[in-house]
Amino acid sequence: MTTTVKLNVGGTIFQTTQTTLTKFDGFFRTMFETPIPVPRDASETIFIDRDPTHFRLILNFMRDGHVNLQKYSEDVSEIQKEAEYYLLNGLVELCERIQSENQKPVEIKELKDDRDEMNAILGLKKEAFVVIYTDQEGVFDYRQAILNLISKYEKSVDFYTGIHETCPNFEFFPNFSAPHKRGPGWNRTAFKVVKKSSPFLGTFLNLGNLESVLRNLIPS
Repeated sequence: MTTTVKLNVGGTIFQTTQTTLTKFDGFFRTMFETPIPVPRDASETIFIDRDPTHFRLILNFMRDGHVNLQKYSEDVSEIQKEAEYYLLNGLVELCERIQSENQKPVEIKELKDDRDEMNAILGLKKEAFVVIYTDQEGVFDYRQAILNLISKYEKSVDFYTGIHETCPNFEFFPNFSAPHKRGPGWNRTAFKVVKKSSPFLGTFLNLGNLESVLRNLIPS
């Protein structure tokens, strides 16, 4: 016998089955298959304190294992937040893929030598610029994470690429070594931030602290 379930999501009532809700690992399977107390409203309907706007999509994903997100491209980031709350990893991955496919092409200028970098410094009108150092083939690690950073900060920061050989100090930065020296823990990609306030003092970074520096540099 199918067990029906009523859900009160932020004041909006949805009805489905327990089978649907427990089809995937996540929020609802934990709710029904563990002894954790289930919050209910005055009518004994399960209460979930979330915005109901995208819950229909959440339910449809649990029913079918897939939803067409292309027509919701402007809402994908909000849908992803809800998917993360409900611990639906498959839907989170789908949202990330759609956002990646819809991301506008990013054009990054290349710094070929010291003269190019000096011109970039002299022409700096934004708060800073970032040089993304790659190997000679132009290959870099963390591609999607880097593209996300560019999209987030491009209004205040210029981004350029350079190759390892244009940076003589890599021997002092093990995480930034050229490919032929790489071993475990060595990356093809490094970053240098040049700030408008101190243009001749570039700071070498790895991806882990690049966003922290940009976040502190750029007013929110």
